[in-house]
Amino acid sequence: MSYYIHGVPGRLRIKSPLVKGMNNDDLTGLKGLLYSISGIKSFDINTVTGSIVISYQTKVIAEEKIVTRLRMAGYFDPSKAITNDHYIYNAVSSIGHAVNKGV
Repeated sequence: MSYYIHGVPGRLRIKSPLVKGMNNDDLTGLKGLLYSISGIKSFDINTVTGSIVISYQTKVIAEEKIVTRLRMAGYFDPSKAITNDHYIYNAVSSIGHAVNKGV
């Protein structure tokens, strides 16, 4: 599993192998971090997929600050993350390769 990030104003989705399969103690720490960030309205953590979806107030906090806090706490590495555009490009490319092999 690789790192992934996608954001639109007010909503951020990240995937991290560090969140996938997280134990209860680490999950409690991650939740505590997210609760402590002013401007986050809600979040959903899925330890099966390693995904975190965060709803936040754009007038209170910027997406970059949330990502920085997650990085500093060791939950996410944005330097290794692919964006939604990269994800779609890779998916379409692999489908194209499969079609070419079949032809």
